[in-house]
Amino acid sequence: MLSTKLQAAQARIRAQWYPHFTWQLNESAPWAPLARPLAESTVALLSTCGFYRLDQHVPFDAWNPLGDPAFREIHIDTPVDRLRIAHAHYEHEHAEMDINVVMPILHFQQLAAQGVIGRLYPWIYSFMGYVPEPQALITEIAPQVARRLAADGVHAAFLTPC
Repeated sequence: MLSTKLQAAQARIRAQWYPHFTWQLNESAPWAPLARPLAESTVALLSTCGFYRLDQHVPFDAWNPLGDPAFREIHIDTPVDRLRIAHAHYEHEHAEMDINVVMPILHFQQLAAQGVIGRLYPWIYSFMGYVPEPQALITEIAPQVARRLAADGVHAAFLTPC
């Protein structure tokens, strides 16, 4: 059952962007506890803020009424001036001023240096968060990224939604 706030948000999304939008309710996700101490874990960053590399990627299809379920892989050492945002459903002002507002790379690098986390995975997976028809994302794209992370020995992921 949706709360009053979620019902209101659903109505706004239907009125402004996509008339068939419904929240994807997930009541069966299994609990996956961390199997090792965080200080021994590799942590990956994921973002739904629509970041892409200007010099390497095609932008997300931000104006598509069905969104863009694809992802972009961005190395954590990418210079900020090479990053752009392709997402039409949130204000970018603060993210453009400081990427760490929405993708806390520096904070996680500090956590790794302090030994709070074992290490920071060197690749960020960036998505565009507006995907009102999420079936491809749920059944194809997210499992593909999860397999990559697991194959690379990632133990935990930190998602920053926008």
